[in-house]
Amino acid sequence: MNKPLCIFVVDDDEDLARSTGALLKTFGHTPHVFTSAEAVIGALDGVTPDVILSDIGMPRMDGLALAGHIRQLPHCKKTVLVAVTAFGEEDDRRDAIAAGFDYRFVKPLAAADLREFLNHIG
Repeated sequence: MNKPLCIFVVDDDEDLARSTGALLKTFGHTPHVFTSAEAVIGALDGVTPDVILSDIGMPRMDGLALAGHIRQLPHCKKTVLVAVTAFGEEDDRRDAIAAGFDYRFVKPLAAADLREFLNHIG
């Protein structure tokens, strides 16, 4: 690991969000766990994360809308946006990239793959 990263995890599946946060902590990173896109938007007033791992299929505001919002924030221009989603078709990948995500992974994301990815970008 190059350096500890500030990582936002957002998924409406609370158990998955919390377990991902716990995993990131074991990797030496600083996770912030959210269960809605709206909660992430509120937290971005005080923190600029290095990485945001976001589900796409969430109620009220989905991950695509969240990515579009984040990309409009000047202080988040360098934040790495990662879609972690069950939507695995090629059209879904294109939609995620068009919305502002830098990367997309299909669930379930293996712990070793997540660690390798974060080491690569960190």
